[in-house]
Amino acid sequence: MFAFMLMFCGVTNPRQLWDAHWESLSDDIETMTHCKRADPTVTLLEDALKDRALYEIDQVLMRNGHRLEDFLTLPKSNYIFFVHGRNRLVQEELAYD
Repeated sequence: MFAFMLMFCGVTNPRQLWDAHWESLSDDIETMTHCKRADPTVTLLEDALKDRALYEIDQVLMRNGHRLEDFLTLPKSNYIFFVHGRNRLVQEELAYD
């Protein structure tokens, strides 16, 4: 939803919107991590949650011809997604719910 607001709603201050709502934008990141690692006790630090949420937003933006870099006031993600030798497109299709 955040990515689509950036692309289509003419948000005047993306950083302010991010700062106000990053927690709700990243609330399922920890759940996804629990499922991936099969360990419900894993907790992520605030910076890791923000970084992963920004990565996910950037992925949505890229699928629609944009990047986080297009919105100068937003922080950039340092998250690196390793697929361990698998094709990213295949992984996305397999992860479809």
